[in-house]
Amino acid sequence: MRLEIRLDPAEPGMLPPNYREALQAVIYRNLPPPLADALHDGRYWEGRRPVKPFVFSQLSGAITYQRADGFSVSGLVWFRFASPAVDLVQALAEGLLRSGIIRLASLHFAVREVAALPDPSLEPPLVVRTLSPITVYRTVERDGRRYTQYYNPLAREFAELVAANLARKAEVLGLSCPEPIQTHPLGVGPRNRRLEQYKGTWIEAWAGRFRLEGPEQMLWLALHAGLGAKNSQGFGYVDVDPHRPPDGERRTET
Repeated sequence: MRLEIRLDPAEPGMLPPNYREALQAVIYRNLPPPLADALHDGRYWEGRRPVKPFVFSQLSGAITYQRADGFSVSGLVWFRFASPAVDLVQALAEGLLRSGIIRLASLHFAVREVAALPDPSLEPPLVVRTLSPITVYRTVERDGRRYTQYYNPLAREFAELVAANLARKAEVLGLSCPEPIQTHPLGVGPRNRRLEQYKGTWIEAWAGRFRLEGPEQMLWLALHAGLGAKNSQGFGYVDVDPHRPPDGERRTET
């Protein structure tokens, strides 16, 4: 199930570059405490590795990036939230509507609307656009030291890690995964690279358009649980692109 949440600021103001942390906190604060605690601790869906079964987008609307200061907000903004767990989505919708007012960093917003989004057609190949960038990585060891290796959409590992991550989510959900999802970047180049900060850590992620191929249930899961890693931190929210690429647009630009 997917939601669109529309927020009206009490007055114009600034949000910090890392406002996604505050947006994640809004989500947890507006869930019933037992549910929020289970999500936070990775106990909602338990598997070999804990899965936090939700994803949310960045803010869109009357918000503008100011290079030195963060983001200026001058009017109505919105974000999207999705999860394969219907009870989780419904609980958030009820919590937001009940509170009516939320605080995001130093700004206060009125909750103007919480709308359920219809499921789009999932006829493959599915072309999606990111509403928050996708990140994938491995922890590698070199010279006795461990560090995080991020991958870009031109690397073979990018598609492999997206597929493996989605297959793990499907396993925890009890969904069959007859074949892995295939991810192909469309016109994604260096300009699509994003460096995002989350709790003091810099994360490399990629925005843009991607073509997804695979079973319908895996395409559905991509829209409801996100692509790549760190979905519960606001990475990997994708939506169907209404403008499909012309015939022959198959690979990434360099």
